[in-house]
Amino acid sequence: MASEEHPASTTIPSEPKPSPRPASEAKKQPPADRSHEASYQQSSFLHKYLAYQARRLDRLLVRLSTLLASPTSTDALLGTLCYTLELLAALLSRFLNHRLTSLASTIAEKADRVLLPGETLVTTIPTTASDKILAQVLASSKALAAVIADYRIFVRLWGLAGLYMWARSTWNTPVAKEEGTKAKVVRRITWAQIASLILFQVLENGVYLASKGVLTSSGWSGEAGKSREIRWWVWSSRFWAVHVALELVRVTALKYYGNQEDKTEQEKALVADGEKEGKLLVDEKKKERWTWWRDAVSNIAYMPMTLHWSVDEDNGFLSDWGVGVLGAIAGGSLLVDVWKQTA
Repeated sequence: MASEEHPASTTIPSEPKPSPRPASEAKKQPPADRSHEASYQQSSFLHKYLAYQARRLDRLLVRLSTLLASPTSTDALLGTLCYTLELLAALLSRFLNHRLTSLASTIAEKADRVLLPGETLVTTIPTTASDKILAQVLASSKALAAVIADYRIFVRLWGLAGLYMWARSTWNTPVAKEEGTKAKVVRRITWAQIASLILFQVLENGVYLASKGVLTSSGWSGEAGKSREIRWWVWSSRFWAVHVALELVRVTALKYYGNQEDKTEQEKALVADGEKEGKLLVDEKKKERWTWWRDAVSNIAYMPMTLHWSVDEDNGFLSDWGVGVLGAIAGGSLLVDVWKQTA
């Protein structure tokens, strides 16, 4: 085992030390190099930032995967995206038309000063690079919106199965005798909604399959078939409008009868105590209020759209950008809700 070193003893003279130099003769020490330290700090900050962004991306992808796992939440996402693209296309179209109209008016005013009576000017208006890019974005937005709209209709082909399950569940859970007027009113509205959606789904399925060439009988061929498709589209939209109107009646009834119902003594005591049961009751009431607002906003936005589609195409009262705005609001209110549920 190696012996430990001990400090020099005072009995053993040490080597003579040179006398210190005067301060004036001492060499100046070069300043410490801080470039390495700064580089290390920057590298550490970049590493932490990248790790933070990677965690955020991971969380985003997990939530997106959860959202896409449900048909209802997927439809909310696709519906919002579809109407947002339609709004973008409508705004770009208006912008490009305004620019071309302004440019054509300017050229016409200048030409009017030099043209003789009876002369006509024929010219080609040049297209700028920015206009070409905007036109490409416009075309792409409209095409993608059409694809999404077609897909959403396609996945509703088996919507009758879901409506059957809704009707079955409603039938198997009758209103109890002790339940109040609100439950009875909501039950009647529910049955009316189921009936309207069944008619909507049958008509939409038929006209969609006919438009894709699946139904080829004499009733779906030629001009008579085209006329029938238009009628079925209009009537399917009308039954959808009935469903949306009934949904607005339902949320109104919930609000009306909910304001009339006072808290029971047990509920008041639970909330006042601040215990777990009281907190759960408060959270449940908050969730009910949020659901009410979600349904109200979504259906208020859908109502004008369904009425717009319930008449012939020439008699519609909404513009393309109007449909886009209302659709984005209707779908966005549902998307915010389902996105919160993935947290």
